[in-house]
Amino acid sequence: MRVLVTGATGYIGGRLVPQLLARDHEVVCAARTPAKLDERTWRGEVEVARVDVLDRASLDAACAGVEVVYHLVHSMDGEEGFAEAGPACSRQRA
Repeated sequence: MRVLVTGATGYIGGRLVPQLLARDHEVVCAARTPAKLDERTWRGEVEVARVDVLDRASLDAACAGVEVVYHLVHSMDGEEGFAEAGPACSRQRA
């Protein structure tokens, strides 16, 4: 299965990705700053997409062919509307 993980640079995402790979899933890691994934031991086994979760075009591109999305990004700034803003691909299939 092709799986998109937003928040792959974080604590939970960084532990989820190797579990998905161990189960033979094709993993796409969405990251605003892809270089943050360079030191991960599994970096060579995933596709990395430069994504800003508030930018619909970058989300749409990352969601191409994806069957499942793990959306592990949160908003810590307290602004309203974050949940409605992304990820677009998860809302399209709901």
